[in-house]
Amino acid sequence: MATDPVPVRLDEQAASGLAHIVQQYLVQDLAEFEKKRRQAVRMRGRIAMSASDQDTSVTLDFRGDEIVIFDGECAPLDSSINGSYQALLRLLQGRANPLVEHLRGRLRVRSRPRRLFLPLRLHRLMKLTTEGNHAGRQV
Repeated sequence: MATDPVPVRLDEQAASGLAHIVQQYLVQDLAEFEKKRRQAVRMRGRIAMSASDQDTSVTLDFRGDEIVIFDGECAPLDSSINGSYQALLRLLQGRANPLVEHLRGRLRVRSRPRRLFLPLRLHRLMKLTTEGNHAGRQV
């Protein structure tokens, strides 16, 4: 049984380039891959992504029935990922694992104990898949 795509929407006040990039990646992946749609429906929690070198951040709010993207860090947060803009883009493109990048010192990853694995679940949702070719992924 096919899962309907999970709506990914920007909050009314979200206008940053990072918010639009995150939305574009999620919409594209969820439209293309059934497995990722099932993963997105099961995800719950808020994760902030902050680009320290660009002084910009977004919060992804996984609600099960939709994903909402906000500009800035919107409390309460379950997890946060901080790093350079390029490091965050690699993560969004599915080319970087947050745990590995954290151990290498390229990203700082924090989670509340209740949502300890939310950054890894985000990675699993975003990572490149062998089901199709993501070479055409546009920003």
